[in-house]
Amino acid sequence: MHPIALMTLATLLLAGCAGYSPECVTGTGTKDCATGTLGHQQMTQEHEGDETVSSIDDARCRAIAPPSSGEYLACRQRVAKTRGAGR
Repeated sequence: MHPIALMTLATLLLAGCAGYSPECVTGTGTKDCATGTLGHQQMTQEHEGDETVSSIDDARCRAIAPPSSGEYLACRQRVAKTRGAGR
């Protein structure tokens, strides 16, 4: 490629990323990434995954005991401990 074409391409890419941290643009951001960046998309997917897991755990423990009971709370603690060990 010609140097002018490379510089034009680099300028366009940088202009599209202006105002965003490199972490948010590359999808490795951990917080405060703007909507539309890969980092924000990744954080949203992780949050949705956590909500899904919590919903599954809740349903599983509700099948064992009512939510206000000690058995339910013990079930949720057991599940959280098991998930924590797997990370």
